[in-house]
Amino acid sequence: MSAITLEEMDYGQKRINSTKLKTEQSPPYARQVEPSHFPQEFLLNESPTYDLHQPFNKPNSYDVREILVNMDLYVSESDHFMIKLRDIFKNYIHTYKEAETANAWLKSPNMQYWDQQLNFAMWATTTGCGVSIHDHLYNENIPAQIRSFFRFHVYFMTRRILNQLGCPLPDDTDVFDLNNNVFNEVEYHKICDEFGVDYNTDFRFSYDPSGNNGIGIGYQWYGGAAHIKHIQRKYQGSMLQIPDAEDEARRSYKWYKFQNADYRPYNYFILKNSAGFTQAGLGRLNRSIEAYIYCVLGSQADTRVSIVDSGGGAQETRQKMKALLEDEIRGINEDDSIPRYQNVINSTRVKLDLAISPSLWLLPSKMIINLNTNVAGYNNFLQQATENMKFGYNNINNEVKKPALEKMEGHTDPIKRPVLQRSLAVEDTTSSQLEAPEHDILHEYATLGTLVGAILLTYLFI
Repeated sequence: MSAITLEEMDYGQKRINSTKLKTEQSPPYARQVEPSHFPQEFLLNESPTYDLHQPFNKPNSYDVREILVNMDLYVSESDHFMIKLRDIFKNYIHTYKEAETANAWLKSPNMQYWDQQLNFAMWATTTGCGVSIHDHLYNENIPAQIRSFFRFHVYFMTRRILNQLGCPLPDDTDVFDLNNNVFNEVEYHKICDEFGVDYNTDFRFSYDPSGNNGIGIGYQWYGGAAHIKHIQRKYQGSMLQIPDAEDEARRSYKWYKFQNADYRPYNYFILKNSAGFTQAGLGRLNRSIEAYIYCVLGSQADTRVSIVDSGGGAQETRQKMKALLEDEIRGINEDDSIPRYQNVINSTRVKLDLAISPSLWLLPSKMIINLNTNVAGYNNFLQQATENMKFGYNNINNEVKKPALEKMEGHTDPIKRPVLQRSLAVEDTTSSQLEAPEHDILHEYATLGTLVGAILLTYLFI
């Protein structure tokens, strides 16, 4: 199936201006740095202007469903693993058999429709944050670990926004409804305010080759359900409809349905090329970093098995990661996100040395549990990238310090104790080097003689 090109799309002139994120939980943002340290697309842009719809250069060039549902995550330059996540991109094609539902979709934007809910969440996670197809999701010129993080961010934050909106997902079969899906309008307005977008913004995908403004291609049925004829039928606001009757009645009717073409419309709300992150994007990206590190490292801390191993233990670790991801999406224990993030860094003994952007949290360049219990002294406290760092790997947090010698109770300088001196001696030290000095030996003999004499005197007087 081929996608559409830029020339085929009529998007209008509506543009979205990003505004500052209005949350107190986000860390303070640093000023922009010289482009030599970080590429512009990885810096904060105070006033970006991005088109609402972002078509691709080539038909069907990308489908993010392929990289988000079956996610290939790099946890080092070469170590990676595959994980299959819940598919939120299925069952998005609308079929209209009644004029009432078709007319309602055409009349105006309405967030009760699942396709508009998904398009909005994808737009906020990508374009709203300044995250793009070419610069972040498919860029082969950036470290694989950073590219993997951005793919995780798009999936995680899209799911998180849909959860915030209270939207059932396609596999929630008991409550999901393509044409009348539940959503929380108050939360929708909050997210719109966060990203500086009007509440009435049109998140419908309105292209179709029939010229029907989005309800899709017309299909004609006649002579029974087995005979279907595809037609380029212009929608006139009404359609003949098959009655609820036996097959004999069906043969006497011809009727039409209209169905969205499979253009994967969510792709067209993702930014193509970025001019930098938005203020709202920085807050959302930092939250994604916390979730990413917690899910990948927290699963390994729980099972004590590397997530990139090939055995059954690694499979258990990946299942644990999926469970932690669902908890993060639902916001369970949200107030503890930063402490939990810090705890898994400590327990897995990784180094924070991978910088994405100033004021974003540092990531570990190697997100594999370190089971070497002798390693100590890494400065692995939470920290943000600074303007003095460079994009990608930084040679920091590499000092391994020897454990400090604790003072013994009652002694001010334990290193002078003979026993401790012997314990620190090298292996080829001779026995003569470990003997006590001569004057110490004479002193011990004198003390012993005094003690023996006292015992003898006591015995004589008895």
